[in-house]
Amino acid sequence: MSYRLYYFSIRGRGEQVRLLLHALAVPFENIVVNRDEFLRLKQKGAGTLYFGSLPMLEDGDLHLCQGPVILGYLARRHGAAPTELQLSAKADAIAWGAEDLRTRYFKLFGEDRDKARADFVNGDWRSRWLPNLDELLRLNGGTGYFVGNSLSHADIAIWDVLNAFLEYIPGTSLQGHEALTAFYASVAARPQIAAYVASRSA
Repeated sequence: MSYRLYYFSIRGRGEQVRLLLHALAVPFENIVVNRDEFLRLKQKGAGTLYFGSLPMLEDGDLHLCQGPVILGYLARRHGAAPTELQLSAKADAIAWGAEDLRTRYFKLFGEDRDKARADFVNGDWRSRWLPNLDELLRLNGGTGYFVGNSLSHADIAIWDVLNAFLEYIPGTSLQGHEALTAFYASVAARPQIAAYVASRSA
């Protein structure tokens, strides 16, 4: 039985999971959830949607929620997560860091969005996120990955949120951060990622 991923008809928090599954060439069923279906799932209780939110991965009898946790689960099942305890924890921490950045992203679509976006781009984007992400890559010894020597869920989580910013938030770029720029291009060029991204924008 293949995985079933439940999420809305947007990229949002489900896209990182789709990207990882495509990167690993793992088959899955993408279940697009509308408002009525979402209400039906919520009525099933915490055994289905732990806190009444999506995404949710169905793997046989297991219903797993929270995007970064789903990423870690899939990465470990399919050999895309570090096995050493400290590196595994670091990969999880970076994936959750991507979730922090994603939360900031969502806040840039409310009222007075132009000012909010400009403030963020000229503030935390340049002073906090880009230099720290670039340094984390460099601290991993120039491998081109955030943890270890091969693609992990940390890389997919970061790439996805960067992709959202670069596509939808004016003024964002990776300019001046060579390691991060190379990382972004390298992940985008992976055949499975490139094919999926091309298909979603068609």
